[in-house]
Amino acid sequence: MTTEVLVKKAFILSVATMCVSAALASCTTTGPDGLSRHQKNITVASGERTKLGVAFSLNPDCSAKAVPEVRIREAPKHGKVESLRELAFPNGKGEYKKCNGTKVLSTVGYYTSDRGFVGKDRIVVRTSDKNGHVDEGVLNITVVE
Repeated sequence: MTTEVLVKKAFILSVATMCVSAALASCTTTGPDGLSRHQKNITVASGERTKLGVAFSLNPDCSAKAVPEVRIREAPKHGKVESLRELAFPNGKGEYKKCNGTKVLSTVGYYTSDRGFVGKDRIVVRTSDKNGHVDEGVLNITVVE
């Protein structure tokens, strides 16, 4: 299942569908608090800025409904994560798949490992919108040379 933090949007955590690197596995669970939690395993190259994903909310006409708020709940220990508002192609599903060729204002996540670091890292993010939708994403990152 893709992450739909807002209406139909990919969650960065391709954690939602914010992945650019090789995604190894993912799963989604719902806690007793009703919060959707997404987990994604990705592989990135050491020291290279890598796009993690795009959080967006679309209207039926493919215009941006709102720009999701993404908060870093747990920062990586071996690198840095950036959450930027920029134009990006969404990764819509179902009736919103038609929108994938239209750039919309989104929140885009990037990760860069520390120089020379090779190993495991992790990021936890929480995405919310003005309609009260909240998702949490865990990115388990494997950094390779």
